Amino acid sequence: MGRAGWWNTKRAWQVVALGLVVVGSTYLLTAPIYEAQSACSGGGSVSPSGELSEWSTCDPPTSLLAARAWSYVAWVAAPIPLAVLPMLVRGRAWTVLSVLSAVCLVVYVVLGGFSIGLVFAPGALCAVVGAAMRRPRPGASSRTEREAL
Repeated sequence: MGRAGWWNTKRAWQVVALGLVVVGSTYLLTAPIYEAQSACSGGGSVSPSGELSEWSTCDPPTSLLAARAWSYVAWVAAPIPLAVLPMLVRGRAWTVLSVLSAVCLVVYVVLGGFSIGLVFAPGALCAVVGAAMRRPRPGASSRTEREAL
């Protein structure tokens, strides 16, 4: 799959982390979670328990993309470039960017923990596992390649 030596267990964890971050961002961008106003039109109101009066009409929640809430879209999509960082390089920079990516994703999850951060927690966990793994030595073959010989 691609260049020789590019694919290994460490890279697999990082690819899974990227996939989970993309899935989380996609969910937050397309799910009906955005409500522009809490007041209802037509003179109706919402009770403290969240029930609508029969004669009021409220707009249902919509997605961030449908509402064109671009400032929120930028915050939701921000973890994707962080998860892509380790995919861009090889060698010693790969190790450094792996750790940097994992730390930034964990900070993002902690800071956004009560709003959107927890959606990215599985991706951040996979990034941490990938960053914690040792970088394979150049020229070292994987177990499957040794068994094939």
